[in-house]
Amino acid sequence: MLNTKLKQYFNFENFRPGQEEIVQAIISGQDVIALMPTGGGKSLCYQLPALAEQKVTLVISPLIALMKDQVDSLKARGLNAVLINSTLNLDEIKNAIKEIETGESHIIYMAPEGLNNKLLKELLTKINLDIVAVDEAHCVSEWGHDFRPHYRLIKDFIASLKKRPTVTAFTATATPEVRDDIIKNLDLQNPQIFVRGFDRPNLRFFVRDNLKKNTRYQEILRLTGSMKGSGIIYAISRKETEKIADFLNKANITAVAYHAGLEKNARRQVQENFMENKFKVIVATIAFGMGVDKADIRFVIHAGLPSSMEGYYQEAGRAGRDGETAYCILLHSKADIGLRHFFLQKSKEEMKKQGKTFVEINKIANSQYEKLQTISSYAESNTCRRKTILNYFADPDVVNIPNTGCGACDICLNFQWEEAKSIKKEKTSSIFHSLSNTVLETVNMYKDGKTVEQIAKIRSLGVSTVFQHLIRWHIEDDGDLPIENFITKDEEKQILIAMSKAEDYTKLSPIKINLPDEISYEKIRLVMAKIQKVKLW
Repeated sequence: MLNTKLKQYFNFENFRPGQEEIVQAIISGQDVIALMPTGGGKSLCYQLPALAEQKVTLVISPLIALMKDQVDSLKARGLNAVLINSTLNLDEIKNAIKEIETGESHIIYMAPEGLNNKLLKELLTKINLDIVAVDEAHCVSEWGHDFRPHYRLIKDFIASLKKRPTVTAFTATATPEVRDDIIKNLDLQNPQIFVRGFDRPNLRFFVRDNLKKNTRYQEILRLTGSMKGSGIIYAISRKETEKIADFLNKANITAVAYHAGLEKNARRQVQENFMENKFKVIVATIAFGMGVDKADIRFVIHAGLPSSMEGYYQEAGRAGRDGETAYCILLHSKADIGLRHFFLQKSKEEMKKQGKTFVEINKIANSQYEKLQTISSYAESNTCRRKTILNYFADPDVVNIPNTGCGACDICLNFQWEEAKSIKKEKTSSIFHSLSNTVLETVNMYKDGKTVEQIAKIRSLGVSTVFQHLIRWHIEDDGDLPIENFITKDEEKQILIAMSKAEDYTKLSPIKINLPDEISYEKIRLVMAKIQKVKLW
């Protein structure tokens, strides 16, 4: 029955590991806390019960951009959901509520700050909520790496409702201590606890420590220049994000800074451009959450030490959500520790201003120091990176890592930074033997009649990435991709002329410089695919 609903609403043949049990528990009315790795399919676990059982579901999430991506993805599938946030006026909010009351939509997305709004709370209490789904639930815990005070409003809001809904909590990073804190602070009632596991087999972990600042900049340049696809670089301060972005742009690597100091519209524009692969690298502050739900990020580089293992793994986990190989690289400097200690001292001063007692401040500060020591030890250790991470999160799957190592981190690969020219791609069997699952998922959606734009929204991919998937299918698996549907005869002619003028007609850039701006790289790829298909080169 559930598989039928999964196919009906999401066009998936099977659940990912761990999803079906969680969905079944929620449908049966049980409170749930689920720990699932980034890219493990958390959102489907609360979306499917809402859609399949017509259950009114309030999803509380900290980032407006991520919520918008999820709503857009649902709408691209022909499904309805509403988003309530600070950008809407009162009439727009009332219209969103009306969609829920009339049964036109069953899912409401909202940030926890909305629970501070008296009028909005009154409107929500008039709705018969069946499920409250708390995303990034670790934010409710002061022991977590990203505590947000507004998450503490959720418990009282639920208690104020006439009928208690099923309460579900989801996170990708939580130690057993934080897990217990989530249960307490959300007042979960006899919750079913699901630990899907923290291991992400497609991620490759590398650390280079004891770097001087200039050396780190050069290493960032070398890595970003040698790796294909788009990536994120995390830096400790806003100023550093801008310096790194400027440094990369001067070296002809397209990059842009992204931090809380940017005006809201500027941040949104950066996100949209990054989704469409209009630049290679986004450079963000570690402290500011990345509101970009992009599945095909090929690398995440930390140019500075994170404050905790939880924070590091969540940020690194933004890489490779499409299941393809991706790299998580930490570039560590001894100076990072001093800066982190400075931030911790400022945090203690802030807690004092908030009226916390000496005992409370010391308890929290000691926990923060311990977390900093843990991530520092990770950066400086010579033991398997993957095993260290799984041990930290008390993941039982750690026993599955062989004594010979995981084979996918710098330690187990005996990777020598001094001699390395670049991080080399791993040897794989010929791509002509089979297409990857992530490409096939795109192909199946295309075969079902979805447009390229719809597939991009649904799968959190850039339009250019979707085209690349379809072109691979067209060439390698003899897929039926009608090139003429995406490019006019005149555009094809212009591209062919530009190719004849290019020094190297097998590469994109020499061709693009001879074409008008409106002819995109995707159109060039399509013409190149057509030529390759008929074996003209």
